[in-house]
Amino acid sequence: MFKKTISILMAIIMMLGVLQLAAFAKTSEQVDRHLQYNADGKFRIMQISDIQDDVALSPLTKKVLRAALDNYPVDLIVLTGDNISSSSLTKVSAKNSIKQFMSIFEEYGIPVAMTFGNHDDENTTATKAYQLSVYEKYDCFIGCAGENLGDTNLCTYYVPIYSSKNMNKMVSNVWMIDSGTYNTENDLGGYAATTKAQIEWYKQKSAELEDAYGRKIPSLMFQHIVVPEIWDALETCESGTPGSVGRGDKSYKLPEGTVGALCETPCPPNYNNGQFDAVLERGDVMAMFFGHDHTNTYELNYKGVGLINTAGAGFNSYNGWNEGVRIITLDENDPWSFETESITYFDLFDFNDDVARYQFKLNSSTSDGKTQFACFFKLIFAWFKSIFTIVK
Repeated sequence: MFKKTISILMAIIMMLGVLQLAAFAKTSEQVDRHLQYNADGKFRIMQISDIQDDVALSPLTKKVLRAALDNYPVDLIVLTGDNISSSSLTKVSAKNSIKQFMSIFEEYGIPVAMTFGNHDDENTTATKAYQLSVYEKYDCFIGCAGENLGDTNLCTYYVPIYSSKNMNKMVSNVWMIDSGTYNTENDLGGYAATTKAQIEWYKQKSAELEDAYGRKIPSLMFQHIVVPEIWDALETCESGTPGSVGRGDKSYKLPEGTVGALCETPCPPNYNNGQFDAVLERGDVMAMFFGHDHTNTYELNYKGVGLINTAGAGFNSYNGWNEGVRIITLDENDPWSFETESITYFDLFDFNDDVARYQFKLNSSTSDGKTQFACFFKLIFAWFKSIFTIVK
């Protein structure tokens, strides 16, 4: 009887394992939602990066996410990694961390595509495979594991966007790339680069789409870690130049006229597997969007491809005055173009509003301890003042 019970239990465990593998066997062609341009010919994407909050999402991060969604209605939310913090040490805490923001997106009913960053599965028992299973419990989540590129680069897939007039006509594409965590390929250290297997997958799929539709599909590519070519896209300058950052014995700045800010030294991999060269070769990617460097919001154009960084959205990690999200607008009538803007906290909330200003200063790492201490009491006073004004 005991052996029979054990056999049954083992069969159940094996069956669950098969079901779990099946859940991660979805390919890009099986993305869970058929996305189409709107009747006005527009398709709007909100990129949210580096939420990276603890198990309990910062109330101010929640406020920012809700305000962004209320003020900028979009058709797709793209999470570009470091969605949770490396302080989420267990499956339970990781699950709860994901719930904090996914429940908000679920409430708004907006499709969500996600890929991972270097912190998502750092110092935790919650593997990427487990975390993906948590995301898949939300109806709004449309992502997938991708084409069997391994757990290290699990969420590498694409999301087609179809015509408003013809649900079978693919007009645009969104590439989701898991740029990995830390370098294990060589002794150069630093962050991981997109792998050669991922790059070959992208080139193959891109060519297949071109063959299927008789043309290249205008695309955007989203990932966490910026490509090494960022150093070629920036300009060298004299040390101490306003708005410049240092790297070794050199200083770099944004080229004249570049939109956005370079507030911290970019952190690409120390080696190059040829991802950007593959993008140039295929010629279908209009721009690559990154997170990772929390305070950078530059919109560079390098060799005809946008290199665009989006500031962090979370308040429990380091941040800057440009904390927020990014909006990207595609046009069905001009699919080889796009518009984008960085939406900051003070685009969403009035700087002259005492409550909003003190909330930011209290929670932001732009403030030192003394300022945060003072803002705590100023915020309480501002709250009472606003309540008194409403009552009056």
